[in-house]
Amino acid sequence: MIVAQHEANMYAISLEDVYKQNGRLEQFALPTVAVGEVELDLRYGVKSDSVQTEQYEINYPLLRKVAKQISLDFAKAIIKSTLPLLQSLFPEDGTDSGTKVLANFAIDDNLKRKYSAFLSRKILKAMQLSFTSLIKDDGSVNDSVLLDCILSVCDENLLGHEDLQVLFNRPDGENTRKDIRDNLENFLKNMMPSILKDINLKRKRIIPSVDVTLNSEELANLPEECIHTLHFHVSPNNIKLYSEE
Repeated sequence: MIVAQHEANMYAISLEDVYKQNGRLEQFALPTVAVGEVELDLRYGVKSDSVQTEQYEINYPLLRKVAKQISLDFAKAIIKSTLPLLQSLFPEDGTDSGTKVLANFAIDDNLKRKYSAFLSRKILKAMQLSFTSLIKDDGSVNDSVLLDCILSVCDENLLGHEDLQVLFNRPDGENTRKDIRDNLENFLKNMMPSILKDINLKRKRIIPSVDVTLNSEELANLPEECIHTLHFHVSPNNIKLYSEE
């Protein structure tokens, strides 16, 4: 029926030039065929359902949970390792705001918790932007991608923190910044195996495969419980041919 409608419409279009030749019938309405609502039942038989296919995919619910925990663990570790180093390199002398900020971190646990949460959110965001490359084919975490994510956050929000720039603007400040970053990178590389060792983000799904037939002769030889009916109801009036801009 659908094929007949299409063929009739195409034939009518092919006659358009003929109707226009003498000009008098230029506005003549071309014959058309339209199909309204269509309902049909398709009977099919299940010949076999014993075949199963294994499919592996990223476990995204687990990935979100693991990413949140990883970002929190690394944020805490970064603060624990880097702040004492900064405080030792830039002891508080009351002369600038940078050393005062570091001194406040040394005595204010609430400040450290807030900054740890802030750093964790930044790391998590960087990981989310790299999800497609963060997971290896075997389901493990790509430590080099993760390292790049964390270091980019530290460059901007720790070593690039506006309150600390007065310290790095001192003579030899850039060399100090580089030494701190190198120390941080080595620290992260050393702790990654312990944090990532048991993480695997792949999961296996079993996809059933059903062998069906529409052949009337084969249907006649199948038991009744193997035969099913698929009901179609198509209403062209509800089909949007054009999307709203």
